[in-house]
Amino acid sequence: MIKLIFVFCAAACAATAQSKVSGELAVEGKPCKMTNVYAYLTEGFFDKEKSDTVVLLTNVPLTDAKVRDEVNLRRMAREGKICFVKESINDLGQIVNYTIGHTDFRMSPSGGSTDHVFEGKIDKKAISGKVLTKTTQRSMDAKKYVYTITFTANIQPRK
Repeated sequence: MIKLIFVFCAAACAATAQSKVSGELAVEGKPCKMTNVYAYLTEGFFDKEKSDTVVLLTNVPLTDAKVRDEVNLRRMAREGKICFVKESINDLGQIVNYTIGHTDFRMSPSGGSTDHVFEGKIDKKAISGKVLTKTTQRSMDAKKYVYTITFTANIQPRK
């Protein structure tokens, strides 16, 4: 029995050590601390034959079903239930698409930009590093936002 408890605790500690996040998204000067990171492979944004890695950084924990549901994420952000930074990163380490979710945005900023940067290491099993905005950005409704978030996560396979 004690052996089983030890194995369970070791597995739980290993899982915790594999996913780490620190940093924040600030919208109109109001910080939102990121506490959760999720990563998964998806069809390539520009090349459907390749896979991109999506990194989702949030201030609240999510179920597996909610992690990949962009419509629900945006709705939750508008309702003030979550703030998030979602990045699609290609195999060259470039952010090819992003979405920012926060209650202050009428429309979530999204798209591609060289001002949104990933610095780190990526392979098909794990990703680690930092995502950030080079300068303060403006949303479509002229809200200022900026983020710098460091993270480590295992990458879940494509569905």
